[in-house]
Amino acid sequence: MKIIFTFIALLFYLSNISATTQTDSVALENEYVKVMRHATVGFSGNSGAFGTRVIVALTDTKISNNKRTKLLKRGEVAVFQSTEKYDIAKGDYFEVAFKKNHPVPKGPEEWIEPLKNTIVYEDGEMRIFEELLEGGDTRALHSHAQRVVVRLNEVQLTDPRLYPNGTPGGGIQIPNTVKFAEPIVHVVKNLSTIPLFNIIIEFKTIKK
Repeated sequence: MKIIFTFIALLFYLSNISATTQTDSVALENEYVKVMRHATVGFSGNSGAFGTRVIVALTDTKISNNKRTKLLKRGEVAVFQSTEKYDIAKGDYFEVAFKKNHPVPKGPEEWIEPLKNTIVYEDGEMRIFEELLEGGDTRALHSHAQRVVVRLNEVQLTDPRLYPNGTPGGGIQIPNTVKFAEPIVHVVKNLSTIPLFNIIIEFKTIKK
């Protein structure tokens, strides 16, 4: 009898570990997206609630589906439609899953194209670009719509119109973190000596 109770207790413990691991894998969630860290939303059950999915590699990441096997380097992305299944054999990554019935995305009051970035993917819903800015460099006045930001390098940013030298602890980009950012029109200066490197997954809301 003692063995049976011990076995049941072990199963309960393991189930709690599994549940905790799954919960901890959710890096960000709101009405627009669900972002997983080193995990996916899956391809059964409520996975039908998701549309396009974007994988952002944090380390070398191997992805396979029925079409191909692809190895992503840090900062590279792979985009899959809702009908495409895939398996991630190795690597650390974020999966950004767009919710099908999300609200209409918000854009800024005016649109000024941000310069010095590299677009790596674009469709009717979004565009993905490498947000790049050399150390000490400034990006002139520009706009952003609502977007997911994956930070890859630790740098400090400021709007030099407001804080030319930044503020203590302000504007720090913490590597391997993700946030959902609201529309903005601003100027950005990289106060660090190394380049800014973010992956931006931005809703398309502006008629250019």
